[in-house]
Amino acid sequence: MQKERLLIKRITLFGILTALCTVTRLISLPVPNVQPVTAVIMVVALLLNIGDAMILAVLTMIISNIFLGFGIWTLPQIVSYAICVLTIGALKKWTPLVRSSKYQILVCGGLGFEYGFFVSLGLAILGSAPAFWPYWLSGLLFDTYHAIGNLVFYPLLYWLLSRLLAKYFQNQ
Repeated sequence: MQKERLLIKRITLFGILTALCTVTRLISLPVPNVQPVTAVIMVVALLLNIGDAMILAVLTMIISNIFLGFGIWTLPQIVSYAICVLTIGALKKWTPLVRSSKYQILVCGGLGFEYGFFVSLGLAILGSAPAFWPYWLSGLLFDTYHAIGNLVFYPLLYWLLSRLLAKYFQNQ
């Protein structure tokens, strides 16, 4: 009975976090690339684990693209977030990422550029972008918006989600 309760609790958590990421991605449409999804995924990777962050990233892209539209870009978006999660995992393992909030904020900002780079690369590989370098360079301003949004959202979301996740798991 206890295992079933834990499973239900984890499924519920993924539903809540996916809804949070999806809704914030949808309501932030007027400001291009400024949305807290990357920051939430990084917080989940640090506070829970890399597998949970990976699941959240995939669910968020699939569910949000139901509303925003599926296309050839969906696969590069998922792969790009997977690469971002792996980057967080590597930094978590081999650097003082977990102990330094300033370093975490800088990494989250950098993830905005990493995400944009790999989405552009994926689209170029799939043939949707005419040539990688011009395509990536033309989107660099949007990647900058993404990075700046991450710098703003991360400290707020880390503070909030660390408390909420601790409370959510305290009764296990």
